[in-house]
Amino acid sequence: MDETHEDRRAFTHVRALMTHTGEGFVALTPAGDVRLMNEVAEAILGRTRAEGLGQPIETLGVPVLAQTARAVIAAADCSAPQTVTLALSGRDLLCTVAPYHDADSCGVVITIRDQSELTRSRKRAEAILQSTADGLIVYSAQNRITFINNTASLMLGIPVEELLESDRNLWSIFGLEPLDTFDPRRGGSQVREVTLEEPMHRVVDVRTDPVIDDHGLYLGFVATVHDVTAEREIGQMKNEFVSTVSHELRTPLTSIKGYVDLILDEEAGEINAIQREFLSIVKDNSDRLVELINDLLDISRIESGRIHLKVQPLQVSERIKGAVDTFRAVLEQAGRTITVDVPEDLPRAAGDPDRVGQVLINFISNAIKYSPEGGNVWVSAEADDDFVRVSVTDQGIGISEEDMAQLFTKFYRVDSKLTREIGGTGLGLSIVKSIIELLGGQVGCESAPGEGSTFWFTLPRASSDLVRMPTIEGPGGVGGTVLVVDQNPEVADLIETYLFKRGYDVLKAHSSEEAFDLAISESPAVITMDVMLEDGKGFELLKKLTNTPMTSRIPVVVLSIICDEGRSQRMGASGYLEKPIDRDKLASIIDDLVGSVASPVIMVVDDDKRINDLLCTNLKSLGYAVIAAYDGREAMVAVRTKRPDMILLDLRMPIMDGYQVIEELKGNPETREIPVVIMTAYHLDESRAGVLDLAAAQISKPIDENKLVERIQALVTERESR
Repeated sequence: MDETHEDRRAFTHVRALMTHTGEGFVALTPAGDVRLMNEVAEAILGRTRAEGLGQPIETLGVPVLAQTARAVIAAADCSAPQTVTLALSGRDLLCTVAPYHDADSCGVVITIRDQSELTRSRKRAEAILQSTADGLIVYSAQNRITFINNTASLMLGIPVEELLESDRNLWSIFGLEPLDTFDPRRGGSQVREVTLEEPMHRVVDVRTDPVIDDHGLYLGFVATVHDVTAEREIGQMKNEFVSTVSHELRTPLTSIKGYVDLILDEEAGEINAIQREFLSIVKDNSDRLVELINDLLDISRIESGRIHLKVQPLQVSERIKGAVDTFRAVLEQAGRTITVDVPEDLPRAAGDPDRVGQVLINFISNAIKYSPEGGNVWVSAEADDDFVRVSVTDQGIGISEEDMAQLFTKFYRVDSKLTREIGGTGLGLSIVKSIIELLGGQVGCESAPGEGSTFWFTLPRASSDLVRMPTIEGPGGVGGTVLVVDQNPEVADLIETYLFKRGYDVLKAHSSEEAFDLAISESPAVITMDVMLEDGKGFELLKKLTNTPMTSRIPVVVLSIICDEGRSQRMGASGYLEKPIDRDKLASIIDDLVGSVASPVIMVVDDDKRINDLLCTNLKSLGYAVIAAYDGREAMVAVRTKRPDMILLDLRMPIMDGYQVIEELKGNPETREIPVVIMTAYHLDESRAGVLDLAAAQISKPIDENKLVERIQALVTERESR
């Protein structure tokens, strides 16, 4: 058929495109002869079109390319294209051999791309990556290693060639199980700390970053392996230094603070006004030194991950009231006020009560200190979506925008005449920020110079799954014998003085062996011990006391300079108190523990806090130990920890009502015998009368205290006589 005008014009267009493209094109007939060849192919291959056209592919002088083309033609089914990389005349070429239909036969089109510059760029990039101090591992979208530098190979102790030829996933290279949460396709960096023991001990941070092209297509990910061994060792040395220094400071401070307090209380005789003034100065500065040491220890524990948080549902209003009461007298003396605005229906938050109190005291204290010209303080709380937000507002000097940017960083203090006069380490707000963030909240500040400041923090709302652990409160003045274990005789004498004044007999031991022998022979009501003993066996003694049948029921309170509350509790301690010792806290802990052993234990379960507090106070005054629970689930958690001798139970409560509590108690052989006294102001549910029949007694609200006491005493006596 003659070539038409349209065919000639189409061919002209194709020739024009082939002439101006940056790639070489060679088209072969089914016989393997060159049918078409553009100018770029001439330049790359060093053959003119006149030399190549109509000649076999081998004429072009590239054997590898000729062999591939012949193989594609021989397949005769126009299969998928094949690629060939080759070096020719100093160039790096990427050749694609693609089949095409030519009537009933198969020809091929060869596309030749000069990627010399790309290769040079890749080599430059690889040279840069090889020179980095961090290990680099590049994975393709198919999760295969495409590049690994020598640093990573040395860290892992695995040759580069072995890794490139393997199909091992990232974490198996490090000898770890894959993380369920690890998804390299997910946006953003992910970091995992890994400890390597071979070929040498190393601690490394493995950071993974996805590689995404301009169109959002996932190409793979890059793993960066950063050696942090030295940083971790320095961090450990720092923590050990802080711990050692704090130990050496806390030991003398315990004696200084304790004996000064005793002198001020005139335990050593009457003192005059001048002596009291001088000793008060000593006391104030020793208290300040304790606060500074506590700040350093808090920072150390936070950074090392050893901070012990007891997260539970808490009433923020109670924490606020406790913190405000600390400062109310000081403010009133200065003619200033502190106003609290907390709605009654504020939801419970999830947090550590002591730590949240610490945060509030820090904010309120700063609000007072940095308001030198007077002014009032406001503390408010509100629900904020899934959080509870607490704010402390003052009328103080205010803070500039520049200072606010660094306000919550360690050791940073606003530079002003007032801050220099007040002093401090600049650690308080950094500790506050760390605590709140560990609890899942945020902190912030809103201020302007001369206009006062509002410091705020948020806490997550308490979920229905979070349950408070009720504590035991013992009656005062129970008495009994306390074994004090401390390697320092002066500190042991100080604790003895505190407890003797409280009405307790005291035995003292200065080594673990002596302490264990006295615990066996004397069976004290409570043991206080510092785990830092001369023979270095404090924690071993705690474990031994817990595991020995004759001593396992004796409560142990750890009074320690080292800060390891979590470890102490895991090994069986019933209480924990850091030195220098707060004698009021010590007395409260000892009273509660002795009372829980020596006195009948009554659990009061009522969601009305006023009624609950009133009943607990009255019962303690009558010589009973008490456990206060504010809903049924709290009660059941407490029962599993400490079985009470009796339960006073309200029926209408949130989360888990009294009917459900009775059913669960009576359905368990271990708690079936605990007598339950029902307290209610409502008509009983007759449809659940069978449940109510399981109770030992019923009392209607409002409660007649005399009748309640008579009923409790009768039931306790009846149970003890069995």
